[in-house]
Amino acid sequence: MEEERLTPWKKFKELLSGPGQKPIEFQVYNPFNLRQGDFVTIDDPLNDVRNARYEVSELDVYRRVIGDRTFEFVDYVLEDSSDKWLTIRCADDGSGAKQRSILLMFPDYEGEYDEQMHKQTLPSGVLEVKDDNGEILALYERLNGLKESYRADVLVLAANEAPHHETCEYWDFGRKRDDGRDEFYIVEMSTTTGMFHTWRAMETSENELSFLRHTASA
Repeated sequence: MEEERLTPWKKFKELLSGPGQKPIEFQVYNPFNLRQGDFVTIDDPLNDVRNARYEVSELDVYRRVIGDRTFEFVDYVLEDSSDKWLTIRCADDGSGAKQRSILLMFPDYEGEYDEQMHKQTLPSGVLEVKDDNGEILALYERLNGLKESYRADVLVLAANEAPHHETCEYWDFGRKRDDGRDEFYIVEMSTTTGMFHTWRAMETSENELSFLRHTASA
């Protein structure tokens, strides 16, 4: 009998319906072994984040399949004591090695579905970020010359909520700053609601992060 190939969401559903020997956070891609209620301190002066302490409020675990390869990454959604938000995105390279990239993602925009953005601006491969007066603040181009979006299945693990599944499209842009550093701009659209979320992102390293776990890590 031919083996059934599981989609990313079918794999997520297997986790949700499993025997529960481990908390679900430790059955998915979670390289820092964090759960809601744990704390992260970020000390990264290059990104203007100095000894800032955040609480983990949510884990969003992404999976996308390209050909026969599965790519995974996790967003650790963080909140500080003054209700400021920041996300750490940690991704593997799809090769099974332990190499990974880490981004600090600063929220920039949240809004309802925009057809022009979805159908014209994003597929063009060029994105202008403007201020409230229409002045261009930064010009970004799609990474690797791509035009098509990525599609991902997302397992949302949030405090005081049951684990649930979402799907999204997302686009990754980048530019070279005047100081020579790479800056990224991430655009994500919910395929259910059409809501857009965007982040400005910079690379960081594990050396700039420290963790205080209030929960056992299994």
